[in-house]
Parts: sequence; structure tokens; C-alpha cells
Amino acid sequence: MNARHRYLVYGLVIESELPLTSVHEAAGSESCADITLLAGSPDYFRAIVPGGARDPEDWIEHVVLDDGSVYMKSSDVFEATISANGRTAICRMLGDVEQRAFEANLLNFVVSASLTVQGEETLHATVLEMEAGAVGLLGQSGAGKSTLAAYLISRGADLITDDMLRVSFAGDKILAHPGPYRLKLLDQPATGFLPDAVADGHFNALSGKIMVRPRRELRRHRAPSRLAALFHLGDPDDDTITEVSSVRLNGLELARTLMSSAMDTRYVGSSRMEHQMHFVARVADLLPVHALRYPRTVAALDGVAREIRRIIGP
Repeated sequence: MNARHRYLVYGLVIESELPLTSVHEAAGSESCADITLLAGSPDYFRAIVPGGARDPEDWIEHVVLDDGSVYMKSSDVFEATISANGRTAICRMLGDVEQRAFEANLLNFVVSASLTVQGEETLHATVLEMEAGAVGLLGQSGAGKSTLAAYLISRGADLITDDMLRVSFAGDKILAHPGPYRLKLLDQPATGFLPDAVADGHFNALSGKIMVRPRRELRRHRAPSRLAALFHLGDPDDDTITEVSSVRLNGLELARTLMSSAMDTRYVGSSRMEHQMHFVARVADLLPVHALRYPRTVAALDGVAREIRRIIGP
């Protein structure tokens, strides 16, 4: 058996045979692991890989196997199986993928799928700590979440998590748990808003983005932050939008926005819909969710920042 490491990320204790460099070890933690990551051999995966045609348009293969476990594969990055109870994932790196890119996929997609199987809902979001509380940015890939995040960081905000948001409910609060302290950015917003971070950044050839640590100073283990609001970014290609605006979402539109913003959109287990609706109802009771619309120009970002601060408070 390989040596195991224990890490604390997303408010979870992850025990792993795979050494991870982008998160801190949970030194002295005696609590049971929430998720265990094991190293799988090529022979193991050859024996269990599912047959049948896959969707060529989907960059992740996702299949629920006969025993209730989940098989996942992203060509040239990773493949994994997640146990039927979501507590154990067997993983391996594919090809010559760079370690940090492999870890980013592992900590986003394998961990989120494991939590989904366990009955949790995670969101595809970038979350920032601002003066009046934490704000989550929702939206499809390419909607501008990371660019807006970089702009807000350059104006005093700090990163809580990028890509995957795991929350917990504490009374009348929703807490956002910190993820790996790295932000993926295209070259222009990276050099334009966070030039000092780019100097220590790493180019990810898979995504065509630079992975940066927004600030040099970082507390080793960060506590969760209270969410003040979620903002859904609209279609970045809508050239009819000429000014910054926002509207609070309710009812069916709110449910549709949160469900479409799930980090794991592929798992369709028998109880998934029930878990999603329960999650939506709890969020709707405790947290404002706004549709945020603005032209995708640098000049508009100051107005976007003012609108976010107007909604969450000074």
C-alpha cells in the first residue's frame, strides 16, 4: 500500500495516496477522511472500463456502473472510479499531463462527483472575500467569472475558491469553504489586473490559461466565509447589453439558475433531483441570487464592482 497524505480543502479531510502540491496537509488531524483518493493501475482500469459509444462532444466520460460506482475519464488528463457511497475514488494520471493541471481536475471534478454521490450539491463558481462578505460568481465556462474576479482582487478583494464552491449551512448563514488558492486566467486579464502574480504563475497548456496565486500572503488554513450573495453572469456574447444592471432572481428562474450551475451536471442517480431541490430551497431562503448583466469591456468593470457593492453593502 502506498503512503497516504491527509489534506484539508473545501472543508473536507481528504486522505490520498497521490501527493498533492496545491493544498496544505492537515497536520495532526485525527478525524475520519471525508474522501479517500487511491492510486489505480492501468490494469485496474482496463478491467473495469465500460464499453459502448461515448458522446464525442463531451470532454468528460461519465458512466454509472452496475454496482452504483461512477467511472470518469478525461482524455489525456485522468481517469477515476468513485465508489457507490462516494467515499473512495481510485484515480490515475493519463499521458504527460502536468502535475498542477492533473490536481486541478482531480480536486474539481473527482471531488465534486464524490460529493454528489454522497448527497451534497456543489456549484461551478468563483468566490471572493469582499469588505461586506463573500460573493460567488456563477456562469457558464467563458462567462467572465475569472476576469471579473481578477479585477475585484486588484481592487482589494481576495480569492476563496475558483471553479468549485462547496457550502455548508449554519443556522441562517451559508458558509463558503476555501478551495486551492489558485485562479485560472487568460493572458490579457492576468497581465492587466494581476501582473505581480503572473510572474510566479504557471501556464496550463490544457486550458490555455495561466494559473496564479492572487496574493503572496496566505493563511495556512483558512476558515469558511459567510456568503453575502451569488451573482449569475449572463451571456458574454450578448452585444445588446450596453450598461450594468442586476435583478434578484426568484421562483423558477432561481431554481433553474442554481441547478444549471451545479459543478456536477452528469450524475443522475435516483435521489439526485430530491437533493438538488432541497439545496435550491435552502439557498433561496437564506441568500440573495442576482442576475448580473454588463458589456464585456474593461471599462464596464468598475460599474460592475459598484453594483456588487451596492447589493451586498459598503
